[in-house]
Amino acid sequence: MIPWRGALIAGLLAGGYHLSQNYDIDTLRRSALRPLGNFLPSSSEPKPPAAGSDERFVSFTPGRLAVPPDGPLGPDGPLGPDGPDPNRAIDGQRPGDLVIASWALGGFGPEQLADEAVMPIFASVIKNFDIIALQQVRVSQRDFLPRLVARINREGRQYEYLSSGDISGWPNDQQEEQVVFLFDSRRAYADRTQLYQVADPDRRLTHRPLVAWFRAAQADPRRAWTFSLVNVQVDLARARGEVEELPNLINAVANDGRGEDDVILAGLFQADHAYLSGTVGEKRFWVANRDRATDVEGRFQTSNLIIDRRSTSESLLRGGVTDFLRLHNLSIENAKRVSPYLPVHAEFSPWEG
Repeated sequence: MIPWRGALIAGLLAGGYHLSQNYDIDTLRRSALRPLGNFLPSSSEPKPPAAGSDERFVSFTPGRLAVPPDGPLGPDGPLGPDGPDPNRAIDGQRPGDLVIASWALGGFGPEQLADEAVMPIFASVIKNFDIIALQQVRVSQRDFLPRLVARINREGRQYEYLSSGDISGWPNDQQEEQVVFLFDSRRAYADRTQLYQVADPDRRLTHRPLVAWFRAAQADPRRAWTFSLVNVQVDLARARGEVEELPNLINAVANDGRGEDDVILAGLFQADHAYLSGTVGEKRFWVANRDRATDVEGRFQTSNLIIDRRSTSESLLRGGVTDFLRLHNLSIENAKRVSPYLPVHAEFSPWEG
């Protein structure tokens, strides 16, 4: 692991800029810092970094971190105001394109699972997506995830789950709230032996990203698209420093020794598209949601998917936000019983290359 020479400076910055929802990151000056060395998969032996991937400068471009936009948000994305057509997700009759999503749940747990006013809405939202990365899932009961998936599958799908709690031998300091992947096994295959959490001994990221490997299930296996999907949850209080780590995280997963060049980040980034694009590089990376708020009150843009334009040619460059409030005609308070956030999605071809 290559030491980070600017760790002391970053520590001072993180301590000095304690963020809240009313803190405007635009007041921060432009700066540059030397990023961290490689992250390593916790479940494997350390591998030598690829040439040129250990260190590089990353410019900080002012954007917004979990703050309201200046005025109303722009027009609806290409999929319209309500996201994907819910009729497409009926019993596997959808076209072949894969829909991958990210949804922060704000502490969704056993109480929501037991709420018969919440679960039909939750299940109807989930069924729009083939794979969905969930953050802030409160797994306070050992059988919670199997029961959650069984409830969702009443709607006619065949979802399975992968979670950070599946990583054996990992410290249990944050296991009650986990990041989770749900995927329809008829639409995507997951290799459970490839599941790992990113090792981060210096705790540069508060929540360890979870990496899963998938293959499109409805294409010829010899030509089916394969990819690594990284489930990321940025801590609001450390958002600036953690967002600046995303380029290193992408490079680390791409160079983790498995030979997979398609790496997609999905998560709660606590940053809008301008900040994300400025940090990871807009010419190289495409951000799925540019125009829509991702909280139920329509104030903040915090969730997204980040796709490498150069390596992931399977991306159709279509994405948006599923506004389940409008789909189900909910009040803000009733919507918050499901989640305070809206899911973000992007579409991909199931064929490699």
